[in-house]
Amino acid sequence: MRRVLITAIFSILLLGSAHAQINFSTYADYGLAITNNPDDLDFNQVGPLIADGSTYSIAVNNGNATVIEITGIKFLDIFVQVQGPTQLTQNSDGINFTLKAAYSNRKGNISAPGSVPLKYINVPNSNSFIIRAPILERQSQPPGPPPPPPTNETNATTVDKNKVIFETFYLYLYGDITVPGDASAGTYNGNITVEVSYDSF
Repeated sequence: MRRVLITAIFSILLLGSAHAQINFSTYADYGLAITNNPDDLDFNQVGPLIADGSTYSIAVNNGNATVIEITGIKFLDIFVQVQGPTQLTQNSDGINFTLKAAYSNRKGNISAPGSVPLKYINVPNSNSFIIRAPILERQSQPPGPPPPPPTNETNATTVDKNKVIFETFYLYLYGDITVPGDASAGTYNGNITVEVSYDSF
């Protein structure tokens, strides 16, 4: 068995936050924001990574998953698009990565995934997916009436998750890496991009 020190970190790039573009489509005046600073998906938190063909996992409920809080108008649907690499890389070396994801949109959500019912996302082998979901689960009820016209309460520049009209949608990113026996020691990196927009249909 060959023992080398591997560092595996994914940076989470957020599109749709204050420093990037948001496609608000027809709801341009409605607020939508990522209201936390998500931690990187850091596989070193699960223990020393050894180049011996082993698989290392970050589970959704072990405290190491990345949690992204998306706050928006509670009666609207959003599109969440996530693009992740299939490998973490260091120069020409690569470590295979399998992205996993889940979300929760229940009223009164909290960010700890172990304490809320989760909806698991079937992530394809490309590690990229798009989902459409309501900010707040409709609880088996039909959709409500059309949203009221935008006001100062719903303005994109004043997203305040303490206002009654807003609710928080939680996206959880986690997954597995497999470290091949011939992997060189060092830090392996990758970027996961998350883009959020309101449903325009």
